[in-house]
Parts: sequence; structure tokens; C-alpha cells
Amino acid sequence: MRQFVTDCVPDNRGLIELGDKDFKYIRQVLRLKPGDMIKVAFKNGQTADTTLAKVDDRQKKIILQVCQTQGNVSDNDSCAGESKQAGCQFVLLQFIPKPQKMELIIRQAVEAGVWQVIPVIGEYTQKGSEKSLCAKTGSGSSGRVERIDRIIKEARQQSGSPIDTKVTQPMLLPAALDYIKELCSEKSAEDKSVLRLALYEKTDGSATMHQAIAKCGQEKIALGIMAVGCEGGISPDELEKLKAADFIPLHFDINILRCETASLYGMACMQNAVMECEQWQLKE
Repeated sequence: MRQFVTDCVPDNRGLIELGDKDFKYIRQVLRLKPGDMIKVAFKNGQTADTTLAKVDDRQKKIILQVCQTQGNVSDNDSCAGESKQAGCQFVLLQFIPKPQKMELIIRQAVEAGVWQVIPVIGEYTQKGSEKSLCAKTGSGSSGRVERIDRIIKEARQQSGSPIDTKVTQPMLLPAALDYIKELCSEKSAEDKSVLRLALYEKTDGSATMHQAIAKCGQEKIALGIMAVGCEGGISPDELEKLKAADFIPLHFDINILRCETASLYGMACMQNAVMECEQWQLKE
């Protein structure tokens, strides 16, 4: 089911007033009429079923009514939409490709329910690509920030993903590995396992998905991290740094994939393998 993502919060009557681009999306894209229902996702992670209560075509305003069974939603409420906390959270460590490809990768990651995308400035990253992405996610260009935010919002609305995907600032690999170490330490404190994989085009020293999953033992996998190279892949030096940070080189014995295809394919394979592992653990 498609959903609508908004920064707005219902008032004490459970009403949400929308205008401008939101009006255009609901009326012209979704083509909703008064009385129609739509699922709304809020920035705090909660979701609610709402009814299109009123449409003002002249002032281009829409009022949504939160269904009574949902109650009101406030910024202080616990995150009902954080079903991701109960299962595995997925992180994409993406070495930065050309800008257009990176935007596609972000869109696909959001649709796939990835929790965080970490852009990495790698050895094979083109300088123009690096500067472009820095402008898009940095504070120096609000227009660029809005573009990434819009890509995330549109992808969530299209896919219905309950996960508010975050794109971090671009980092060099050492900084990205330090950041990941912090994420992993939180899971380790909860006695949960972390799966770290790096897609690699060579078979030497690489493992299959099932071999990598088996190394996690019987522990519940709480965090799945996939490192994917840009055009040209991951350099040998970068791979050694990833291996030193407990990443397992993973090789798919299939056709050669473009980086934007590899990120989606690799993430999908990891998600499916983790879900299968969870099902096996439940049966046992």
C-alpha cells in the first residue's frame, strides 16, 4: 500500500492540514477524493490510517483526519513504526559513484528498507562525483539537501517503507569504519550478532552468502552491513581495511554487475538470507 510521508503532526483533534506540493501529490498523483483513506508516515517513525476529510481546490489545501482507532500522534510518542528495531537493521556502505548513479542507489536503498546509507569517498571515486555528493548532503547548499530529502520521501511513498532511511555525510573509509564500529558496539552490548559483507569481484578469499551467515552462529543478526564499490569496484588496499574491520569478502558467481545494480542485488540477497536465518532459528 502506498503511503504519504509528512513532517506535519496532527493537532489535538487528529487533523493534519496540507498544502502546496502535498496537495498536488494527493490530488493529482494519488487522485484521492474526500472520504478516501491513506496511510500516513510521520517523521518520528509512527504511521496512521487517515481519511481525506476536506479538499479546498481554490486554496489548494487538504485536511486529513487520523482514524479514531489510531489516536493522536505526537513527537513524544514512542516510535510505533520502528518495527525495524525488532528485526535486523540494514546499512549500505556505498563507495561514491557518479552523481546520477548515487541518486539511483539511494532511491533503491530506500525502497528496499535500508536503515542507513553511508557514502564513502574511495580510491576509485571520481573527484567531480565526490564534490557533487558533498554539496547534496552538506549544509552549504539547501537545494541539494532538499533534493536528497525529496528522493527519500518519494521512494518511501512509492514503496510504503516504514523505515525513515538516513543518508550520512560522505566519509573517507577510515572514518566510515569508525562510524560502523560505533553502530556495531551498540549491538554487541545487547549480545546480538553483526553481519559485515563486502562485495568483491574476485573469488580469492571470498565466501558465499550461506558461509558468511554461518559464521554468525546461533546469535540473532541485529545489523547487516553491505559494502559495495563504485565504478571499478573496491581497491585491494580498501579491501584489506574492510577485512581488518571484520568484513567478509562476498562473491556472487553471476554476470558482471554495474555498481548501481550490485548494491540493490547484494542488499536483497543479504536481506533474504537474514530472514531465512531468522525463520530457521524460530523453528529450532
